[in-house]
Amino acid sequence: MKIISFLGFNNYDETTYLNPRGSGGYKTPFFQEALVEFYKPETLYVLLTKTVETVPPKEASEPNWDALKNRLDKRVNLQPIKNIPEQNSPFDIWWIFQQVTNCLEHGDTVIFDITHSFRSVPVVALIAVSYLRVVRSVNIEGLLYGAFEAKNKATNETPTFDLLPIVSLLEWTTATDQFIKTGNGQALASLLHSSNSKTENLATSIDGIAQGLQLLRPMDVMQEAANLPQHIAEAAPIISQSVPPFVSLLERVKKDYCDFGLADPIDYEKNAQASLLRQLKMVEWYVQKGQIVQALSMAREWLPSLLCYHFGIDPQIYRPNRVEMELLLSGGNTLPDAQGNKYESPYLEQYKSSVTKEKRKQLTDLWNDKYKLANLRNDVVHSGFRKNPQSAEYIIDQTKQIISELKAIANAWNLKGETL
Repeated sequence: MKIISFLGFNNYDETTYLNPRGSGGYKTPFFQEALVEFYKPETLYVLLTKTVETVPPKEASEPNWDALKNRLDKRVNLQPIKNIPEQNSPFDIWWIFQQVTNCLEHGDTVIFDITHSFRSVPVVALIAVSYLRVVRSVNIEGLLYGAFEAKNKATNETPTFDLLPIVSLLEWTTATDQFIKTGNGQALASLLHSSNSKTENLATSIDGIAQGLQLLRPMDVMQEAANLPQHIAEAAPIISQSVPPFVSLLERVKKDYCDFGLADPIDYEKNAQASLLRQLKMVEWYVQKGQIVQALSMAREWLPSLLCYHFGIDPQIYRPNRVEMELLLSGGNTLPDAQGNKYESPYLEQYKSSVTKEKRKQLTDLWNDKYKLANLRNDVVHSGFRKNPQSAEYIIDQTKQIISELKAIANAWNLKGETL
């Protein structure tokens, strides 16, 4: 273990610093000495300005650095980081940041002591904590503050506060932001898995939503999103004990994903319209997040599902149900085979008689004629390995127009959002 600390220029009075990990304390004017006693680190790095290193405080016989060295002689590998700038320019701040990060190697365990830090250094320490966790997989065991101003005057005991739980809000915020912006819930689910047994259900829901969106499993997304409000309500009191502001972040998660929720989306007789509308919300969500491949793939599947709903057949069955609906979207007939025979869908006459010409034209324009949705989806999922592939710019622009057409079709078919 390593400790990174900051030494100031003040006269330090002797006090008993309380051990943050349990009972007992250690009497010393230097918080660094108490930390060495509590944690037994291999190395203690001390950041020093030139003044702290060389100038005794008022009424002291030696600089604080010399006094600390004498007290810690042979008890720890004591490493000074000298010439810390006494100014506060952006260059100075980044220089301090670099010195701090240079102390640590991949996989190190470290405690930051910010008790005697000055000016912007606590902010630098916070940034370094977040940075090192990601870049060097550093395990931050504590962000400690010896609160001398909170000393019990009667006993001369000084509490030690570990501020790391406050820093953890950065992790929760970053993970939640990633989930909201991209649908990737791995980091957020991981934090929930490691938090408390009562947050497991919420972690499972977020995992399910994220994986469902990533792998184009709209039924899974709807089912897990339907459970989300209850699981958030269960987890919020637990998480608020350690990270109170996270409850507000959970409200953002609820706002962004609960609209996908439908308890039984595969019951096509009961929930067909509600399911179709939620799938359409997902298509829009994909476009908003720049996930065009997923948007086109789900949009392409939405049209056969709409016709399955119209004919009262199960959209989960590919053959013959979805195949027949795809044939209707392409005109209802196959091309002639070698003998000149062609297949006509048994649904074709009913389709023509029960669906207005205007509605049929909307569908065929989108599927095969004007917008060529089926062909555009194939262009994308085959990675452009075909003659005359469309440009990325064209695909993105066309996808946005397709979304508008899908919404117009949903309105024309008078789809209802509530369970029927």
